[in-house]
Amino acid sequence: MSVTTEEFIAHAAERVARTGAEAPLAWERLAALADEVEVEAGHVLTRQFAPATHLYVVASGALKFLNRIEEGNEDIDVGRTQAAWTPIGWSGFLAPRRYSTTVVCTSACRVLQFDYDALAALFADEPALETGFLELILGRCLDVLAERRARIVQHSRTPVNFADALDARGEEETYNRAPPPVMELLRRSAFFEVFEEGQLRELAHAVESRYFCRGEPVVEQGSSSPGLWVLATGRVALNYRPPGTKEHFALRSLTLPGAVVAFAGVAGIERTQTAVRATRDCTIYRIDPRRLAAALAGDSGLALALARRMLWLVASHLRAARAVFISRHFAQERLAIRNLLEQSCTQLSVNSPLHRLPHLLDSHLTLGDAFALLDRMTGSADALERSLAQLSQDMLGEVKREHEFFEALRQVYNAVVTAPPGMPARDVRKLCARGFRSAFRRMRYVVAGEPNLPDAPGNIFIFNHLKNHRYNTLPNNFQLTLDSHFVSAMIMDPRYGDSGIRVVRHSRGTEYGHQDYYNRLGHISVYTHESDRIEETDEQRRKRRDRFFETAGGHLQAGTNLILSPEGTSYWTEDSPGPFKPGAFRLAASVRPEPWIVPIAVANFDRRIHSTVCTAIIKPPFRMSEVLPDVADKDQLRRFLLRLRQIFASYVEEARRLARAQAPEPVQ
Repeated sequence: MSVTTEEFIAHAAERVARTGAEAPLAWERLAALADEVEVEAGHVLTRQFAPATHLYVVASGALKFLNRIEEGNEDIDVGRTQAAWTPIGWSGFLAPRRYSTTVVCTSACRVLQFDYDALAALFADEPALETGFLELILGRCLDVLAERRARIVQHSRTPVNFADALDARGEEETYNRAPPPVMELLRRSAFFEVFEEGQLRELAHAVESRYFCRGEPVVEQGSSSPGLWVLATGRVALNYRPPGTKEHFALRSLTLPGAVVAFAGVAGIERTQTAVRATRDCTIYRIDPRRLAAALAGDSGLALALARRMLWLVASHLRAARAVFISRHFAQERLAIRNLLEQSCTQLSVNSPLHRLPHLLDSHLTLGDAFALLDRMTGSADALERSLAQLSQDMLGEVKREHEFFEALRQVYNAVVTAPPGMPARDVRKLCARGFRSAFRRMRYVVAGEPNLPDAPGNIFIFNHLKNHRYNTLPNNFQLTLDSHFVSAMIMDPRYGDSGIRVVRHSRGTEYGHQDYYNRLGHISVYTHESDRIEETDEQRRKRRDRFFETAGGHLQAGTNLILSPEGTSYWTEDSPGPFKPGAFRLAASVRPEPWIVPIAVANFDRRIHSTVCTAIIKPPFRMSEVLPDVADKDQLRRFLLRLRQIFASYVEEARRLARAQAPEPVQ
């Protein structure tokens, strides 16, 4: 017997001893089936979707796991490990017995190679050995799963406090249902569907029912409290704390009755892998391993079935983790969903409506149909369809929130342009602000510096104007500027009872949506280089500027706030602010009484709202007479604008730091 097989036997025996198993297992017979192989870096152990003919146990060396993305024919690095005794190709124990990932050695490796046909023959003779071997594999697979979850958190750190706040916004508590009978739930659960009726009754006898209120912890990460926790009603969140950190981050939520939400003390699994928290009032059925022990001792078939199903459950979690990683890291939800369905294509019916899902995710106009499809499929009679639909809903939670945000934008636009002709512009602005407050509840944002707001209105608010993300483009190609509407709806209107008058770009002749919208709000239009080109003399240009000063000054003197961007155009957050133009400051100096100028620095409104935290910081106001003695002096004004832009750049960086304090730099 070689060193490698001796090491394997010692490792297996140590694992069994640690889990308290009493019966000796024939590890020598298992090790005798192994072919010892040494391979160089770059060697491919398994290829995704190929038939699983061999199981590999890597004694030493480093590995990387790849998932094939259909579009672009690209292999994505979804995980790495160099832990000893990592099992590779263990999906061969599960239908349809194909490798789920491509695994490549990134260093020289020592490997034990097992033929699946030989394993099947041995396990038919030694069923207890199969149970012990599956439990051994489970322990190593959970380590791999922990690494996957840490990578998810690394690339999309959604703190639990943000996830809980978003869960709660605008949602009424709906728990008023009695939990289903235990046997009915077990029969319908994807996890328990393979168990025989008698085995289900044995499991049902070990069930105790527990009720958790919204916000209450169900089980903590790393808990040794034994049990198989099955959701009966309500909703729970799975949260994860990476090693060496103190904060939990949101992974996914579960709402499907029959879903196993936590496990420990079964199949050799010692501790729970995630923290589970009730995000709605819920009922959990807990299968107590102590009460189940007698049944397992008297039925080796049940013990083996449970070990196989735990391996299936961990495989499901790993498949979900890979898909979520692709979705979050590469911001490609449709590709992640397609990849998820491809991994299940040999089991999923060709007639399943789920095959339409990636196509429905292609466009804003069909996203609603995609979520309606998923809602239907979570009630499917087919357990695989239910499971995939639930997992897709979990993966698309942020996309759904983004879709709801987009739908809210459409509703705001439609409400403004279809407002009754006799409705005053001030009332239309109130209608608009109310709609945007509803929309902004679906995004993560932070506002700081509100004590700097002047007590009375009639001031000029300046902000750095950001570009819009293409995801927020309405069907008529109009983009509602998020930063300016945020300032109006979330800062101006709550404080002063009016969202203020904005200075907006004069629409091009082809921009009917833009023109109708801003005209109805009563905003002031000015020509910029992004407007249609106009031919005018210097005298005509001077008169146009004077009319602007007269109109804007009249609003200020009447106690209405004016909101504008001194840049005259928009920039990405990293490049913001752009060069300042003098118009806003000349206006401020021309009005009596002299208005305050209130700087507001904004960041990240140019991102997809599902992957960022937007921030707005209100800085101390100033009057032009305090900072520039003579606005008419062009040199003084030029130096002032350069200096103010530098100061404002520091404000924007402060806003970015505030966002990073809540989440890492968002995906562009």
